[in-house]
Formats: sequence, C-alpha cells, structure tokens
Amino acid sequence: MQKLAYLILPVLFFLYNLGETLLKLNHASFCESAGCMFASSLLRFDSLYLNFIGVAVSALIMIVGWRVYKEKIDKKYFLLLVFVSLLFETIMLGYQYFASPMMCKFCMGIYAFLLAIMIASSKRYIWMIIPAVLALLSALSFLSIPKTMAYATTDGIYLIQSPTCPHCKKVKSYFKEHNISFTKLDIHDPEAKNFATYLNFGTIPIMIRKEGSHVEIINGDEAILETFEQTASEPITTPSSSPAISIDAIPSKEGCGFFDIDKVEESCESEGDAH
Repeated sequence: MQKLAYLILPVLFFLYNLGETLLKLNHASFCESAGCMFASSLLRFDSLYLNFIGVAVSALIMIVGWRVYKEKIDKKYFLLLVFVSLLFETIMLGYQYFASPMMCKFCMGIYAFLLAIMIASSKRYIWMIIPAVLALLSALSFLSIPKTMAYATTDGIYLIQSPTCPHCKKVKSYFKEHNISFTKLDIHDPEAKNFATYLNFGTIPIMIRKEGSHVEIINGDEAILETFEQTASEPITTPSSSPAISIDAIPSKEGCGFFDIDKVEESCESEGDAH
C-alpha cells in the first residue's frame, strides 16, 4: 500500500500532468470539451502556465513521496503537500461547477488523482479533508457567481431592471400601456450586473433591443421612452452585411444606481416622489 501511495500514484500523477502540458505545447489536449475551454477562460493568464504549475507540484509530490518511501523524511510533509493541492483543486472545480454546468474533465482527473493519493497514503486523515472540502464548497455556494449562459437568445426587447426602481416602473408601465412585449432581467443577477458594469452604466433601467444582427442598448428611462416616441412612425433599418451595435453611452441620471441597489433605490424612490 505504501508503494502505491508514495511511488506509483505520484508517478502516474506526474505523467498525467506532463502529458497534458506536452499536448498543450503542441496545440492539443486530453480534454477539448466546452467545459475545458470554459475553465481556461476563467484564468487571468494563459492556461499553459497553470499546466506548468501542475507539472511542478506533481513533480514535488513525486519527489517527496519517494523520500517518504525511503524513510528519509516524515510522511506529514507529503500529506500536507497533497492536502494543500487538494484544497486548491477544490476551489478550481467548485467555481467551475457554480459558474457553469460544464466541467473540465482534465481538472476532474487531477482531483481524482489527489483523492486517490490521499486515501492510499492515510485513511485516517481523509476525515480531515471532508469538512475542509465541504467548507470550501459551501463558501463558494454563498457567493453570487455569474452563470455562463445566454440571455438574449431570440429577437426582442430585454430590460435590465429592479422591481423597486421607480425609473424602471416608468418604463414597464409605458411598455404595458403600448402593448410592447419585453423580457425582464433582474439587476440582482450577477450576470446582468456585470454586463451593465462592462458598459460603464451605473444606473438602470437598461434596454437591449435585438433584431437579427443588430443590437441596440439604451440607458435611462427618458432615453428609452424617447426612442420609442421617435421611432413610432419610422421603422428601424440596419445594414444586413455585418452585425451592428449601437449604445446610448451618454451618462444619465434618469435611473437608479445599482452598485448598492437597496440603499440607492431608497433615495431614488424619494426623487421619484419629488417629481
């Protein structure tokens, strides 16, 4: 059992990491699924550097394991190294799970290797891992992690809004009165908030109108309503040769701030009452 834990599994783990790294250097991979590509997109740097780190850590586990097997050092150093690596991979996999249903198969293989090494080296310490892993997964589940999913899947009008924002209510009332169908997107959704922040909009409502390859984005209730008043008798035409995006990027106070939506909406409602 000691030979399996300290020699065989660490060597296989190292070869697994090394093989993936060599494939990456040749523009290939063990895993080329959507989940693996999504995992790579989460990094702030090229995923190849993470592979280099994986090779270095697995080599260190292999070397330390060999020294433990030869009784050169205490096995607690080996267990600590595997334990830390397992927690690191728990965060990586946990984030993938909560951010997207797509999982990286290569990362799952890394996790399986680390678990197998930990169990083979010390069944007693596995009970220390379970609470730590559950704690990390619970912490990730508490966070508002943006989901990787499409919202504007069909042509139409989408409104990023909040149920308590008076400026949003004004637009929704106008749409209802004029029988304008639209899809509501809640600003509390991290994906919607990130989208608005990316456009440098600090207020809602934000209207997204999708018509084929043409996407129009307008911020502020007055700007949204004015657009409909102006275009009531003029159909929108866009060139069919290439996609088009138009954004009303003029800073506007005709909306509720959403960075601290609950507090700001209170003051926003006061402004609405004053008007």
